[in-house]
Amino acid sequence: GSSSTSALFSSAFSLHISTSNHVMALLHAKRLSLAVADEIANLAIRAAQTNSFAPVSVCVMDPQGAEIVTKRMDGCPPMAFAPLALAKANTCVSIKMSTRAFGNKYLKASDGVSPSTSDVYIRGLNQVISLNGNMVAFPGGVLIRDKEDGGVVGSVGVSGAAGDEDEFCALVGVHRCSAAEGLVTEPSTHTCATASNHGLD
Repeated sequence: GSSSTSALFSSAFSLHISTSNHVMALLHAKRLSLAVADEIANLAIRAAQTNSFAPVSVCVMDPQGAEIVTKRMDGCPPMAFAPLALAKANTCVSIKMSTRAFGNKYLKASDGVSPSTSDVYIRGLNQVISLNGNMVAFPGGVLIRDKEDGGVVGSVGVSGAAGDEDEFCALVGVHRCSAAEGLVTEPSTHTCATASNHGLD
């Protein structure tokens, strides 16, 4: 219902034009609320702790690329992994795909194994350069969509452990949060072989 939706999301902006008999919505966007973003970050950190991964940094971002929550575990080097977590989250909302998908698209050939051709690689590199290097092409950035309409509501980037472990933590954060029923992630599942509990829910 509308009351539950408002608790899960905050409205970023809305513009309406009144006509003779109705109101037409021209622009409307949802984004993760502060409470849900904080929950996602905490759950991602808990996943790293319970699986004995290396300490991580987590960044949860809104659809416009603004940080909602950033957290860093004790022992996680701040100069490297906090900026990488932000770059992962930024990649997702900038190009509407996960960092794993971005890497697969521009670093690998269609067989998913061989390196991409130089022209494809250059296209990916140009995107990174155009965003001042604030993009990455390896796992750990997860895109978050509204299950109802498919719109992007935010992203989460995790960095500090291995790439598959970072992605696992990010996915756990979203799939176990109180808003999970109304959200979908890209990717939808993980490939982490080192997680002690492989389930996301």
